[in-house]
Amino acid sequence: MDLLAEIYNSFNPFETASKEAYVDCREVRGNWEVYQELGKKVVLSNHATCQLCSGHRGTGKSTELLRLKENLEGRGYFVVYFAVDDQDIEPEDVEYADILMACTRHLVEAVKIEQHNPLLEWMKSRWESFNDLMQMEVSFEKLNLEQQISQFSKITATIKAVPDMRREIRQKINANTPSLVKALNDFILQAQKSLPKGKNNGLVIIVDNLDRIVEIKEEGRPSNYEEIYLNRSEMLRGLKCHVLYTVPIDVVYSDLATNLDSSYHNLEVVPMMMVRNPNGDANETGLKKLRELICQRVKLIEPKLEKTLEGKVKGLDLPAVFDSPETLKQLCLMSGGHMRDLMKLIQSAIEQVDQLPITSKAVKLAIEKARETYRKGVQEHHWDILAEANSCKDKKDDKEHLRLLRNRSLLEYRYYDDNDSLQIWCDVHPLIEGTPKFKDALSKIQSVTGTAL
Repeated sequence: MDLLAEIYNSFNPFETASKEAYVDCREVRGNWEVYQELGKKVVLSNHATCQLCSGHRGTGKSTELLRLKENLEGRGYFVVYFAVDDQDIEPEDVEYADILMACTRHLVEAVKIEQHNPLLEWMKSRWESFNDLMQMEVSFEKLNLEQQISQFSKITATIKAVPDMRREIRQKINANTPSLVKALNDFILQAQKSLPKGKNNGLVIIVDNLDRIVEIKEEGRPSNYEEIYLNRSEMLRGLKCHVLYTVPIDVVYSDLATNLDSSYHNLEVVPMMMVRNPNGDANETGLKKLRELICQRVKLIEPKLEKTLEGKVKGLDLPAVFDSPETLKQLCLMSGGHMRDLMKLIQSAIEQVDQLPITSKAVKLAIEKARETYRKGVQEHHWDILAEANSCKDKKDDKEHLRLLRNRSLLEYRYYDDNDSLQIWCDVHPLIEGTPKFKDALSKIQSVTGTAL
């Protein structure tokens, strides 16, 4: 693989950053740090905690949760982390039963209990029912331990991949929910006594990618969001170990948020990285962080590329990665501080060249392509709303602003001012700002208020 291709693949927008590529960004996330915000509650509490975590997709939430896992493991906790959409649920059709069974499956696989396993006993007593449904023509007693455990993954795999059977399996799980939760808690209590040496401070479950659940609304019924996170909150909180569930950003920016905050021990949102200040000036600290993040990934390919990141260096037989510091800065600014947008812009720019360096023209073409994607997500009546938000750096708590936050036309940032007061503000995504319709809408607002362009 040549150098250009290696750099291209190191910025895969859908891969979680490796430990070596990680950059601490708390300084430009309003001092938000994953252990401080989520881990400390686990370590300090003398009872099981249940927390929620959200954030725009692509902000680095999974990277932070994996760092939390590593941090807690270093403090003597046994952590079961899983991305629930990999093998267990279909994000476009999710109910509480799917999540409960996914937790069950991953716990029983992570902690092997051979004798008097409450979850295997639960499955054994209901084997005939599941056996008839899934046509598994075998006696449960004849299966060895690994085979018995694997039956849970077969159920979750069927829930994910076979829509025709999904509802029937849910009905069976829902009918047996109290007994399953009891068996799960009995298993957890037993597991706590048999955790590996050095991991006996407690059991922690981290359920990632629940934020990818698609909202389902039916007339006269609560949405699946409300059903899962509020109506079933007692069940979600009911496990006798520390649990952290991810939650869709839509739920955070909705009228459910207040009830969520009172139903769970904590609700945290991974903030966006500030690349501009509320007055519109570039946030140099944020830009330096993004530059560091890019540099870190490039260095993993060839350490000396750090010196040629922003231009050719005399005496070094290596090409420049970017043709100038201005080209790299423009790329970072246009990302809005959104990690996945940054990665996609870099890959798109690389696609415009046949060899290094990544040129200013290539970056401009990548920006225009991304801008068109964002433009298509804005409805006609949203341009005035975006222009107003850009002018006042704030949002209203209504459905229209929620929609714009959800599709990242509006971005939310946070920082602490000189008085240590938390300031939260909104702005239009930089890619949106360059569209003619936004400029027209902003011009109209500024002509009314008398603000100069």
